[in-house]
Order: sequence, then structure tokens, then C-alpha cells
Amino acid sequence: MAHVAPTLEEALGFVSKEEVQELVRMRRDFHMHPELGYQEVRTSGIVAERMTQLGYDVRRGVGKTGVLAQRGRDGRMLLLRADMDALPILEENNVEYRSTNDGVMHACGHDGHTAIGLMTAARLAGASFPGRVRFAFQPAEEGGQGADRMIEEGALDDVDAAIGLHLWSDLPVGKVGITVGPTMASVDEFTLEVCGRGCHAAMPHEGIDPIVLGSRLVQDFQAIVSRTVSPLESAVVSVTKFHAGSAFNIIPETAQLAGTVRTFSEKVRDHVHAKMKEIVGDKGKLHIVKKTRVLVNDARMCEIVRRAAAEVVGEENILDDQRTMGGEDFASFLAGVPGCFFFVGAAPSKTPEPHHSPRFNIDERGLALGLEVMTRAAHLYWKNPA
Repeated sequence: MAHVAPTLEEALGFVSKEEVQELVRMRRDFHMHPELGYQEVRTSGIVAERMTQLGYDVRRGVGKTGVLAQRGRDGRMLLLRADMDALPILEENNVEYRSTNDGVMHACGHDGHTAIGLMTAARLAGASFPGRVRFAFQPAEEGGQGADRMIEEGALDDVDAAIGLHLWSDLPVGKVGITVGPTMASVDEFTLEVCGRGCHAAMPHEGIDPIVLGSRLVQDFQAIVSRTVSPLESAVVSVTKFHAGSAFNIIPETAQLAGTVRTFSEKVRDHVHAKMKEIVGDKGKLHIVKKTRVLVNDARMCEIVRRAAAEVVGEENILDDQRTMGGEDFASFLAGVPGCFFFVGAAPSKTPEPHHSPRFNIDERGLALGLEVMTRAAHLYWKNPA
């Protein structure tokens, strides 16, 4: 008999009404009280208290404001991760659970990730499984390299595999994205000071205009991708800041530029950096900071998560190529152990807003589906031989 995928209503039926209500309550509470990276004092306090109540061995203050919580004494250790930080954005949503911290907003779904993590922990606290589980409630995913700080303080010690998820506003509820191999891009930040010679704007021949130089460099940077990177590879060079000058009649001494580089391989990453340095030469001072590495999913762990997702939403609702040039520091966990980072559809039915938008929101049915897939994937991991 052919497999018949469950309807969305049937899939949501895997989660009890009480669990759904608690997921929504927690997510909205975290949404109302967002905290920036390394400032997640309230959030991590709630997490640590709840995990202690559930009977986990809890470590607070890991990576400054992170929480590690563990259960089990023997067998393979599976790490499940949820990020907690918000963004410096003034929320524009007119909802009853709007941010009460002006200028700070959960505009990426981390409020939902934390709620899913806590509910998964509640399920596993009352379950029997032949292994060990460690939850990493992580600070500062949004550019603060919170994963690296937690790893430096033992988050990956004795861990055999890792799973993480992201509520995704580009996918309808009921869809799950699972991609083997490179899935999210490396993230680099660059700054560039273009060096000129200031003069009166009425006599430009007496100076060296850094604005003209900077404009040429912006265009030359774009040609790196279009003319020196293979069309079969992926790369982005985006200049996002260009500041110069103080008055309408002065050609300034310098111009300041900044932006980001994104790639899916270290080889292309190094190539782009080398080309940027070559183009700038002695025209300015270029500084590149490698922030987040490429996120690479393990094939075996993806198959485990895929089987779990198929049981919930049906094979036909799993998307195999959900790569994005966005970055994610869960990549650091996956650089140390095999794992899978997957996307859970959470697009609102009316005009979905992109991540990091002041109007970002989710369809909260995605919370229940994320919980069910995560729980099943954990159990399937322990059932499968190493």
C-alpha cells in the first residue's frame, strides 16, 4: 500500500493540546522580553530553572549566558541546541505579545527555538532511551559566536552527534527542509578605509577623492564573483556601508566602507579574500574578520532527521535543497561532531516577512511540528547503531 502523508491537521495531532498551549505561551513570553546576545539573563534564568525542575544536571553561565543541561549516564551523547538571543530591531507588529523592550526584537524565531527546546526536554525527561542527551541553550547566535564560546567551555565534550533546527519564514507550515552537505554559508565581515587627500570641492585636482576611489572598489568587488568565481560555485560580496565627508564643499581625506563575504567552501572563501586584497592594494586599509564557518550537514544524521520528519509531515513535504547564503554558528558544533541542522516551515499565511524584518512573525503551528520532528529524531538516533 502506498504511503499516505498525514494532513497538516493530522500532523499537528501528534502534539497534545496542553503541549501546544505551553509552546505558544513560552514563545510569546520570550517574544515579549527579548534580550540581545550575551544579555540573555532573564531568558537563561527561566531555562535553567525549568531544566532543573525537569531533573536535568544544569550548568549556568556557559559562554557567559548559556545553559547546558544533561540527562543520562551511559551510551551515546546527543546534543540538541536552541539559540536564545534577539536582534537590535524596533518591532512594528501590532500584536498583544509585542516586544516590551523597545529597540530589541525576536525577529528571527529564536523565541520559538527556545520554547521547542524546553518542551523537547520535558518530553525526554519522562522518556526512556538508551543514551544520553545534552541541551545547549545558546547565547549570541546573531554575530556573537556564542556557539564557539560554549564549545570552549565544554559544550561538545563527550558529545557524539548534534541536531538543531530553525523556524523558517520562507517555508509554509507543514514543510521541512533537510539538506546534506553545505547548507548555510560562511560569514565574514570586512571594513575598508579608503585613503585619499582632502581638498576644497571646487578644486578637486588638488586632492585625491576617496569617494571616487571607493566607488570604483565597490564595483571591482562585484566583479570578483561574476568574473573570478566559477558559475558552479556560490559567493556573495556585499558592501553595506559607505561613509565619507562632513560638508558639501569638502572632498574628504578618507572614506569608510564595510560589508560581508559569504561562500560555501573554504577554497572559494580564501580566493575571494585574496582578490579583495589584490584589488585594494595601496588604495586603502582592508580588514577581514572570519566570523562563522560553512555549516555542513552529515548525510547519516540527515537521514535520521528525514525519517523522523517523514513520519510527521510525509516524504513529499520534505525539501532536499534548502541552502541559504545566510550564516549560522551551529556550524561550529557540526565542525566538531556529525549532525543535522534542519528548517521547519513557519511562514504566516498572510504576507510572510523575511527574517530580521521589524514585521517578522511566525505561524505558531510550526512550533508543534518542530517539537515532534526533534523528539522523533532524537529517539531514532539512539535506536540506530553508531
